[in-house]
Amino acid sequence: MIKLTPYNKAIIELTIAGIIWGASFTAVRWALEDFSTTTLMFWRFMLAIVGGEVFLFLVSRKDFDNSWSDLRLSAKAGMCLGVSLLFQIYGLNFTTATNSGFITSLYVILIPIIGTLFFKHKIYPRHILLSLTAFAGMGLLLDLREFTMQKGDVLTLGAALTAALQIIFIGQSAPKAKSAFRFNTFQTFWSLVMVLPFLVFETVAHKVPLAPAAPGMRAVLSVIALAFVVSLFAFYMQVRAQRVLNTTTSSMLCLLEGPFAFFFGAIFLGETLSTIQASGAVLILGSCAFSVFLDRPVDGKS
Repeated sequence: MIKLTPYNKAIIELTIAGIIWGASFTAVRWALEDFSTTTLMFWRFMLAIVGGEVFLFLVSRKDFDNSWSDLRLSAKAGMCLGVSLLFQIYGLNFTTATNSGFITSLYVILIPIIGTLFFKHKIYPRHILLSLTAFAGMGLLLDLREFTMQKGDVLTLGAALTAALQIIFIGQSAPKAKSAFRFNTFQTFWSLVMVLPFLVFETVAHKVPLAPAAPGMRAVLSVIALAFVVSLFAFYMQVRAQRVLNTTTSSMLCLLEGPFAFFFGAIFLGETLSTIQASGAVLILGSCAFSVFLDRPVDGKS
């Protein structure tokens, strides 16, 4: 049996998270058939929080009792996650999904820059080169030959910035967490806190019901999957992985959601991938592979 190092385990965990995030785009589209943006986020986060707390209480009462300090520790990452999702989803009302995906992926470039300027992270030329290559790959993947700036793109820039900060804050805080699982549950709680004002506005001002009167089974199952598979499991995998990986390698692997989103879109939504888009996917996958190889521990122990 092959024994995996903590580094290799972290790579596998974040890759699994990327695959799940890629599939989540299809689930979101199905859920939005019956739920509004904020009600979808409310039920997704609420189910994940309640499910996560109940699960930890039943499975590991010791971790449940001893990890309340993770509530404060996860605040910055959770707030950034909630704001990032809000910026991205509301931005989609005024721009295209292609523009949104491309601009949000700017976080792969922003992370080494922000980390160096504000958090004193050490940066290497290879990090900049690989980040730029991955970003170019995302441009090809989204086939931006008819890219035009729209007002929603400004909101989406906010999504890219807060996504970068979320990854940086997890990298800083996750190694200090008493429980990676509880840290993620609390991160989801803070995301919900950021969504609540928008939810109240939508339900009161626009008379949007908190739950649709007769939601379809596909929409309901999608919300459940987003709550337990994406918010609870995939983001838990991210927290675990970032206890080991640096933020640059983490951001590269997070970008894997792009190619996998197209892969699952082709399977479930009938979407196709052109030669240009396939080239972009190859660039992203190659950048991830080089980042994983170049940043691996020299002694192979961590």
